[in-house]
Amino acid sequence: MFEIWNAIKKQRFEEEVKKIEDEISRSKRFNYSFGVFVVDISHAAPKGISALMPGKTISFHLMRKYIRGYDKLFGPFFRRYYIILPQSDRNAVNAVKQRIYKLAEEYNWGDLSIGEAVYDEDGKSALALLDTAISRLSS
Repeated sequence: MFEIWNAIKKQRFEEEVKKIEDEISRSKRFNYSFGVFVVDISHAAPKGISALMPGKTISFHLMRKYIRGYDKLFGPFFRRYYIILPQSDRNAVNAVKQRIYKLAEEYNWGDLSIGEAVYDEDGKSALALLDTAISRLSS
């Protein structure tokens, strides 16, 4: 039964899991940690559409602007974003988290919830990291 549940979760988060697994491989090779963010943006946030990226919200462009060039941002998926922060420890993850909260306040995104996980402190697999980050969304 546990294996079926993991298969369902892995299918739901297929893109996220693949990118996190790639980052885990790199982290093992080069012996560094990295962070994973799950960011839920309020439905009250502005929903502008860009001619350059149909279907992407304004908040996607702003979020992209405020993270590092080598960070990986994907989404939105029902106003949820996923961010991988390569070569980041707990302190770097917390610094980026505060920057995103400040951005949300500046652009009036309404309620914002960020869940984070750091490899390998919070989990050693992609699903474990996603589970931890999602469980911390309401924190």
